[in-house]
Amino acid sequence: MTRPLRPMPSGPVRGAVASGASGRWRRCVLSFLVLWLAAWLVLAAPVRGQGADAAALVADRVFVAAPGRLIAEGNVEVFFGDLRLRAARIEYDPEGDRIAATGPLTLRDRAGDVLVLADMAELDRDLRNGLIRSARVVLGEQMQIASGEVVRSSGRYTEMRRAIASSCEICTESQTPLWEIRARRVVHDEEERQIHFQGAQFRVMGVPLAYLPHLRVPDPTLDRATGVLRPSFSYDNVLGYGLRLPYFIAIADDRDLTVTPFLATDRTRTVELRYRQAFASGDVEFRGAVSRDNVQGDGLRYYGAAEGAFALAGGYRLRFSGIAASDDTYLTDYDYVTARRLTSEMMVERVARDDWRRVEALHFHSLRPGDDNALLPAQVLRADWERRFDVPGIGGRGLLAFGVHAHRRPSDADVLGRDMARASAIADWRRDAVLPGGLVGAIGARVAVDHARVAQDTNFPRPVTRVTPAVMAELRWPLVRDGAGAARHVIEPVAQVIWSPDDGNDLPNDTSLMPEFDEGNLFSYDRFAGGDRRERGLRANIGASWTRHDPAGWSSTLTVGRILRQRDPALFSPGSPLAGVRSDWLTALRFDGAGGLSLTNRVLFGDDLRPSRNDLQLDYAWRRGTLSTSVMHIRADAAEDRFDTTSEWRLDAGVAVDENWTARVDWRYDLADNRMARAGLGVEFRNECVALDLSLSRKFGEGGSVARTTNVGLSVALLGIGGSPAGARGSRCAQ
Repeated sequence: MTRPLRPMPSGPVRGAVASGASGRWRRCVLSFLVLWLAAWLVLAAPVRGQGADAAALVADRVFVAAPGRLIAEGNVEVFFGDLRLRAARIEYDPEGDRIAATGPLTLRDRAGDVLVLADMAELDRDLRNGLIRSARVVLGEQMQIASGEVVRSSGRYTEMRRAIASSCEICTESQTPLWEIRARRVVHDEEERQIHFQGAQFRVMGVPLAYLPHLRVPDPTLDRATGVLRPSFSYDNVLGYGLRLPYFIAIADDRDLTVTPFLATDRTRTVELRYRQAFASGDVEFRGAVSRDNVQGDGLRYYGAAEGAFALAGGYRLRFSGIAASDDTYLTDYDYVTARRLTSEMMVERVARDDWRRVEALHFHSLRPGDDNALLPAQVLRADWERRFDVPGIGGRGLLAFGVHAHRRPSDADVLGRDMARASAIADWRRDAVLPGGLVGAIGARVAVDHARVAQDTNFPRPVTRVTPAVMAELRWPLVRDGAGAARHVIEPVAQVIWSPDDGNDLPNDTSLMPEFDEGNLFSYDRFAGGDRRERGLRANIGASWTRHDPAGWSSTLTVGRILRQRDPALFSPGSPLAGVRSDWLTALRFDGAGGLSLTNRVLFGDDLRPSRNDLQLDYAWRRGTLSTSVMHIRADAAEDRFDTTSEWRLDAGVAVDENWTARVDWRYDLADNRMARAGLGVEFRNECVALDLSLSRKFGEGGSVARTTNVGLSVALLGIGGSPAGARGSRCAQ
C-alpha cells in the first residue's frame, strides 16, 4: 500500500504545546515546514545535468530524522528521469547529497536494458553514480554479471570487480553455469553499449578453457558492432580440416563489411568477403572469395557475386544479380553454390492490376561437365508488356501483349552457334456467359504475330514472319452437391475446342525445348512457353475436376484430362507426353489437410498405363517438426538432352527431440541407378545461452560407391552476447 508523502517526527518535538490555540498553531506551522523540507529535498530539487527534471518518491512511510535526514520505508520507489530505484528502505542525507538504500533493491532504466539487483547501495541523488554491494547486473534481460561490488560513475560506466558473467540459467542444485567468463575487472559502457573484460578467463562447466588479457563484446542490446562473429569448423575430403573466423566491421548504420579468413590443413588459404549497404529505396550485397590452394595446382582461384533490389519511380522495381568464378569447379569445391547453372540478370519490372511490364538482361553459364558454354545461348535480352482490359461493345475481356526476345551464343560455328532475335505481338479476347441448366460457356479468339531474324544458320537466310490465328469455344458444367457430414462436393467437366491453321512458318526452337503439361495449362491455346513455337491444328482439350470440401477443414481436388487432335502436327518430340494425335493422360491429385499435411501427385501416362512422368510431393508440419519428401520420374527424351530415364527420391526432415535438441536428415536417392546421390545428417542443441550445430553430408559420384565429397561442419554460438538473442529460460533446471 502506498501513501502520499506525510512527514512523521521520529520523537517528541521540543517546545510543542499539547493543548490550546497556540499549540495547534505551532503544530500546523511545524508540520508545514517539515512537509516543505521533505518535498524540497526529494521532489523539487533540479537534477545536475538534467535540466528541470525532478525526482519522485513513493513509500509506505516517510519521516525526517535528526539532523534533517529523510527516511522512507516499506515498498520504496524513487523515480528520476529514466531511472527507477526500488528498495526496502532508503535514507537521504542532504549534506552529502547521497542516498543510502537497503535491499533487496533493484535499479533499472525505463527501457529495461540495464537492471541491477543488490543488497545495499550508496548513490548520489540522481541515481547515476555510487557504490552498490553484492550486486547482479542484468543487461537486456539476457547477460548477467555478478560481483561483490559495483561502482557506477559518470552516469555511463558500471564497473565490477572479481565478476562472473554468463547468460546461462543457474540452477539451485548446481551453481555452475554451462559457460561463464570470470574477470578481474568488468566495465559496462552504457553509451557505447560495450562490455570490457580485463583478465578474463573463459570456462565451460567450470573448466577453464582460455585466458584473455582483454576482451570486448557488445552487450545484448546492441545489434551491430565491429568484432569477431561465430566461428565454424569444417572437414571435407577435398580441402581437409578447416576453420572460418568471420570479422564483422560496422562501417555505418547503413553499411557493413564481413571479412572471413578460411584456413584448411595444407590445402587452402582463403579470404571471403561480404559487403552490404542499405539505401532509402533498396539494398545491395556483394560477396566474393580469393583462394590459393593445391586442389588444381598452386594457382589463384576466386569468385564474385552481387545482388540488389531498388524501388524506382512510377511503381517500377529494379533487381539485379550476378556471379562469376575463375573456374567451373571452384564454387562446388568450396560449397559456395549448389546449382549446376549460374544465372546473372538485371531486370526492371512493374506489376499492376491489369498491366505488366518487364525489361530483362540475362547471362547463363553451365557448370555441368558435358556442356559447352560456347554453344549455349549465354546472353539473353527480353522485353515484355501485357495489358488486360474490358472490351467495349461486344463485352468480355481483352489482352494485348508485346514481347522482344534476343539471344546470342558465343561460338561462331554455323548452325550450332545460331543467334536469333524475335518480336511478338498477341491480341486475345474471351467472353464467358451462364447458359440455361447451369452451363457456363465461353468463346474466344487470338492472333499471334512473330517476326524473327536468324544469324549463323543457313536454314534461315532471310527474316521470317509468322501469323497464327486461333478461335476457341468452351463449355463447363459445374455441379455442386452436399454430401454426408455436411461435406460439399464440386464436380466440373470441361470441354474446350480450339482451331488454328495447320500450316505456318517454323522458327528455330531455342526457347521451347521442354514444354510442360499440367493442370495449369490443360485448357490453354499453347503449351510452348517461349514463343518460338505455336500450337496449330484442330484440337480439343477435355477434362474434369472433382473437389471435396470437408467441414473438418481439409479439402481434396482430383483433375483428369488429355488433348485430342485431328491429326499430329509433329510439333512435339516423340518422347514428349504432348506428342501424337492423343496426348498422354494427365492425372493430378491435391490434398490439403487441416493438421498440416499436404499432398500433390501429378502423373502423365499413355493408353498402355505406363507413366511417362510422375511427380509426388508430400509435406507435413506439426508442432515438433517438419517432413518433406518427393518422388520424381521422367522418361528419357533425346530431344530434351535427357538420354536416360531420371528417377529420384528426396527426403528432408527436422524433428525437435525435446526442448533443446533438434535432429535433421536429408538425402537424395537415384532410383534409376539404384544408388545414393546425397545424404546428410545434422543435430542442433540450443538452450538459453548456447547454440551448437553439428552436420555431416556426403555427395556421391557417378560411380555410386565412391564418395565425391564428404563434409563435416561444426558451429558454436554463445547466446546473449554480441547481438545473439538468448533463448527461453526455465527449461534446463529440474522442476
